[in-house]
Amino acid sequence: MSYQEIITGLRSLSEIELQSLNYAVCDQIKQIRNAESARKRCLFKAGDRVSFNGRRGYHEGTIVRVKQKKAIINTGEFRNWDVPLNMLSAVEE
Repeated sequence: MSYQEIITGLRSLSEIELQSLNYAVCDQIKQIRNAESARKRCLFKAGDRVSFNGRRGYHEGTIVRVKQKKAIINTGEFRNWDVPLNMLSAVEE
């Protein structure tokens, strides 16, 4: 079944079926994100140099602490950043 066929098929579903489908899709997205966080948690440790694109542009810094789904990053500015693990990339030195 193609993506377009699935989208077209949504029109025939009831509200309860759509809510059930929405729950299943959201659950699948959470599982994918949790697996990605677990993978990245194994890649990074305190002291690693990383980069990320935030609301204020590109930043580089050092990991202070790795939490379950985020890491605290010291960029040398006046405060630390709490950044999701999936936004981090290792900086080659």
